[in-house]
Amino acid sequence: MKILYSFVHDYYIEICLTASMITLLSLILVIVNFSRTTKILRRYKRLMRGVDNKNLEFILNQQFDKIEQALNTVDMIEENHHTLLKQVNTCIQNVGVIRYNAFDDMGSQQSYSVAILDNEKNGVVLTGLFGRDSSSTYAKPIANGKSNYPLSEEEIQAIQNALNQK
Repeated sequence: MKILYSFVHDYYIEICLTASMITLLSLILVIVNFSRTTKILRRYKRLMRGVDNKNLEFILNQQFDKIEQALNTVDMIEENHHTLLKQVNTCIQNVGVIRYNAFDDMGSQQSYSVAILDNEKNGVVLTGLFGRDSSSTYAKPIANGKSNYPLSEEEIQAIQNALNQK
């Protein structure tokens, strides 16, 4: 203990100066931190006040509500999109027309065959045969590009023309 007492007594001035310097440095750091904290608090209060005196929590809740509405809208649009894609596959997408002379004594290619098909190769072939004294119209169903009824060369060609449109 005597050694410690003699050390303090011998270096009293140096110890006091060092303590004073540390105190001064600490005081400067406290002032700097106080000014920084004051700036941060001002920014925080301004942020919490928000736009039109609304607080940040209210603004964030509004934004979350808008995001949820947008997500619901996107889900609805995707659902409608899938429904429309299913419907589009069954809509008329491929049409092939062939005009020809069905009878030797008729000119001007008055007869025709029209193939009307959807994307899944289902539909109908309409054939109109025109002669001098009579005309006839026939409809034959098509499933997967084929018919259960016999097809003429012109009807087959109309189906091929419809399928080759892609």
